[in-house]
Amino acid sequence: MMREEKTPQAIARRWKTELKLADRREEKWREKAKAVIKLYTPEDPGANSYNILWPNTETLRQAVYNSLPQPDVRRRYQDEDPLGKAVAQTLTRALEFAQDTYDFDGAMKGGVMDMLLPGRAVSRVRYVPDIASSDDAGGDMEPSEPGSEDPQESESYEEIEWESVICERVQWDDFRILCPAKTWDDVSAIAFRHSMSREDCVEKFGSDVGEKVPLEEPEDKEACHEDIKEHFKRAEVWEIWDKEEKQVLFICRTMDEPCLITDDPLGLSGFFPIPRPLYAIESATTLVPACLYTQYEQQARELNRISARINRLIEGLKNRGIYDSTLTEVGELMKAGDNELIPAQNVTALLDRGGLDKAIWMMPIADAAAILTALYQQREQAKTVIYELNGIADIMRSASDPRETFGAQKIKTQWGTQRLQRMQLEVQRYIRDIIRLKAEIIAEKFQIETLAKMTLLPFPRQAEVEQQYQQAVYQWQAAAQQAVQSGSPPPPTPPQPGVITWEAVKQAMSDDATRTYRVDIETDSTLSATQEANMDDMQKLLGGLSSIAQGFGVAVERGAMPIEAVREIMLAVVRRAKMGTAVEDSIEKMKAPSPMPDPNAGKAQAQQAIEQIKAQAAAAHNQQLIALEREKAQIAAQIEQHKQEAQAQQNAHQNQLEAERAQMQAEIDARLEMQRAETEERMAEADRKLQILLAHMNNAAKVEVAEISAATTLESSQIAANNQESED
Repeated sequence: MMREEKTPQAIARRWKTELKLADRREEKWREKAKAVIKLYTPEDPGANSYNILWPNTETLRQAVYNSLPQPDVRRRYQDEDPLGKAVAQTLTRALEFAQDTYDFDGAMKGGVMDMLLPGRAVSRVRYVPDIASSDDAGGDMEPSEPGSEDPQESESYEEIEWESVICERVQWDDFRILCPAKTWDDVSAIAFRHSMSREDCVEKFGSDVGEKVPLEEPEDKEACHEDIKEHFKRAEVWEIWDKEEKQVLFICRTMDEPCLITDDPLGLSGFFPIPRPLYAIESATTLVPACLYTQYEQQARELNRISARINRLIEGLKNRGIYDSTLTEVGELMKAGDNELIPAQNVTALLDRGGLDKAIWMMPIADAAAILTALYQQREQAKTVIYELNGIADIMRSASDPRETFGAQKIKTQWGTQRLQRMQLEVQRYIRDIIRLKAEIIAEKFQIETLAKMTLLPFPRQAEVEQQYQQAVYQWQAAAQQAVQSGSPPPPTPPQPGVITWEAVKQAMSDDATRTYRVDIETDSTLSATQEANMDDMQKLLGGLSSIAQGFGVAVERGAMPIEAVREIMLAVVRRAKMGTAVEDSIEKMKAPSPMPDPNAGKAQAQQAIEQIKAQAAAAHNQQLIALEREKAQIAAQIEQHKQEAQAQQNAHQNQLEAERAQMQAEIDARLEMQRAETEERMAEADRKLQILLAHMNNAAKVEVAEISAATTLESSQIAANNQESED
């Protein structure tokens, strides 16, 4: 069955009725909220004798929100995920940049005040693009009015020069929940009230609709001159976010049709541009807020009444009395100054009446003073009851006993803040949800150019990576062709680029199915005393990490424990303490130290080197002896040959042979002697070099063994010292 299309008139009537019903549901609360705000900042301070609302609100404001939190975007899983890490880094920098461009802290402080006074805080997240219009030639043009020109016929185009995401505080009286829901998940529509001038209406709705929106007269008509009265006229326009239809409507209660209807402008997962409102008092049955002041309003009135009585009694406690008018000197005495003597003519009559004490009758004030003391005690009891109702401990009001020890004050601080933890956690949840909305808008709306300028991360563009890869392919093809021509094997093909690009980061940020990050905050919304305790805890944590590094480092060096186990232990501690992704990344980059040298292994290596040198020297000596024996054999063979020749010619040349033989024998003896001397000299030189080498190696081995022994002794001393410090 087809759904019947609603007319603009029916749509306007429906939402105007929803607005009227919402006003009725929250009417009593709005009246009470106005009274509370007026009491917080009274026009006549004297109308309230003791305004307990102001100090209570200031104390609670500092207790639930102390400092601006920082975004903390982490990878959803701790395994190796370079793309997830890049996405987390990009979002973190973008959120930090966006947070620094406007007064985010002021918006959060205003929201906390709305929670503490009216009882409900609402903050809205906006996407603000800076759009510039340009013609085809590139010249700048003024933006045209909506609906004044056909976009198909226009020669201009719009370009986003910059983008930002901000958070605005919604005035407590300018927000409506347009359904009687019990929980925030059941809310189907919300509305924001705007006060718009004629120029605002024309800019938002176009000239055709903007000119028809009725404007209301200014509140102070007499202060506005007739010529400029039009400038101060405003129209009440309601911006309605319909979650069921995924539409945003602009309704004016004095018009029969909607001013504007647009589709979902942000595309958020929860549709609404606000997180779940921040309530001071939560109810399981209704979303109508309640002022925190109502919890102790009766006690505050009693405190005010007691303070008024105290003021009246103090006004009545004056030193007053009567005296006999015939004793004129008594009157002059009461008017006299310090150390002034009053002359008297009738002193005898004064003495006859019992002296000065009997001449003056003072009004009794002892009873009034006792009542005043009791009222002071009663007022302190009333204040104590109010502090107990609000969960404000005396340590939070700087009203602790100076005689208490530091340990007792720390215990009181710890337990004194227990009552406020729900409110503190709720404020942290509220800020976290706001940052998550901003992160979602950045992921969905921001362009790559904007993210690159915000974060200054060196990710390349996909086109650059493809161009570089294509150049590598061309070079490979040329090299492969040359290899084929030369008959050599072709080079390996270039690998596919594994670089993380801006397009990949943007795709991972925009794709809900593959989103690999989660958004959280690092906040410190506690008391200053608790901050000191947190600093002590941080010092203990750093000391614990140092102990882990020292204790397990020795085991890692000796190979008894892998470095991965130590990293996981330290990461578990750091993640629990929420020290941030920078610390986690540093721990993940930890590498195992080089193993400690083994003294025994050094000695063995030195001895092995010595034995090797000795073996090399002995082998060289043996080779020299073998060469000498070979040379002797060759000489003996030559002698034998000469003997045979001489024997053959003995008969014919006996005398000549004898002479030649004698000469030859002399030459041979001289030669042998010379060779023997040279051989002995070479052997002596080799033996001398061997002795020098052996001495050098022995000295080097002794030095190395000494160094190793000294290092081992020093390390043992350091370990013993650390163990002694740990025991102390």
